[in-house]
Amino acid sequence: MRILKAALILALLSAAFLPAKYNNGVYGYLPGLLMTSLLLLSLLHLFLVRRSLRVEIESPGPACRRGENVDAALRIENRSFLSCPKVQMTLTVSGFFAWKDSDSVTSFPMDRKSETRIPFPLKMNHLGVYTFGVKELRVYDPLGIFSIAVRGGETFRVTVLPKLYSAEEVRLEEKLLEESRNLSKSAVSDGFDHTGVREYALGDPMKRIHWKLSAHSSTYMTRITESSRKNDLTVMIDFVADLPDPRVLPCVFDCLVETALSLVDQAQKKDVEYSLLFVGRDGEIIRSVPKGEQDYESLIQMLPALNSGADSEFPDGAEILEKEGHLGNRSSNLILCTSRYTDQLVQGLTAVKRQQRNPELCYIIPPGLSAAEEEMLSAQLEPLDESGVRYRLVTAEAEPLQGGF
Repeated sequence: MRILKAALILALLSAAFLPAKYNNGVYGYLPGLLMTSLLLLSLLHLFLVRRSLRVEIESPGPACRRGENVDAALRIENRSFLSCPKVQMTLTVSGFFAWKDSDSVTSFPMDRKSETRIPFPLKMNHLGVYTFGVKELRVYDPLGIFSIAVRGGETFRVTVLPKLYSAEEVRLEEKLLEESRNLSKSAVSDGFDHTGVREYALGDPMKRIHWKLSAHSSTYMTRITESSRKNDLTVMIDFVADLPDPRVLPCVFDCLVETALSLVDQAQKKDVEYSLLFVGRDGEIIRSVPKGEQDYESLIQMLPALNSGADSEFPDGAEILEKEGHLGNRSSNLILCTSRYTDQLVQGLTAVKRQQRNPELCYIIPPGLSAAEEEMLSAQLEPLDESGVRYRLVTAEAEPLQGGF
């Protein structure tokens, strides 16, 4: 584009000075001189306006709930006595799923000694951490030939928080909890005689931290003590998915996280000891104990995007089950939220059942499936019936018709 503009300017100047070839007088050079002066004045106008512009980004709060609007704006003040015929703003948005990243371009004029506020409201349809920014702000001269970038690279982040399902939509079954009330386990408690320690998890009370050991470690450590007749719950999230249509990945991701947090929320209200188990962005298993909305922002920032099932390096639900079985503080009740059903997963759930623990599968299915397709999925789960493992189907919400992220 720059080469094309340079060629155009050169052609215009050549045409303007062409009369000088046939007329050696002052009048022969007059068109060329006028064209050169016009270009220089237009360029001078651009530099003067550029120096007088003041740009400010009005960013919204650091977090919002899924489905809400993010109301940000760009305020530009022109302090010059010269007007600006065209200002072009390029807004960029990025999130978990790179193919949903986008740039939007807006152009507008500015009068002299004026202030312009350009709002860019965005509907946040999906969970995640989103980065917004002005990729480029470009000012044009009156002729539209020259332009200068004023400002770019300024960004702000917004964390989109989950909406919890009601108990009618996703219920934590009391029967699951009743079956394990008399089981013994190792758990975090307030006792003084501890059987071990583990790394601090989000939500652990400060009084349970092993301060002496933490002082010699790179992280906080929480006491694990022997506690009998505990009735606890671990909710797991599997972030490995095999979905042929990548457009449904954000919807399935939302459903996975919101289903898991809804179950955790109900466990908290039932005064059941609980934890949330998932694989973080670095591939390591994280155990978290979110205590409600105050912990959701930091929790969402730790979650990875859905990974392809072909990525063998990222642990899936079956591997999470296996690793949980080797933890010193295993739970009596397990609920695995996944959108990927495999033979290894069935074997893992069956193994948990043989350990006299209570597993359950929350199978997240993508939106838009027909009744026949859902019936086919239900038929695939019959091996769990034979093993006595509970399961349920949860359908992810469809992509909203209106635009947004």
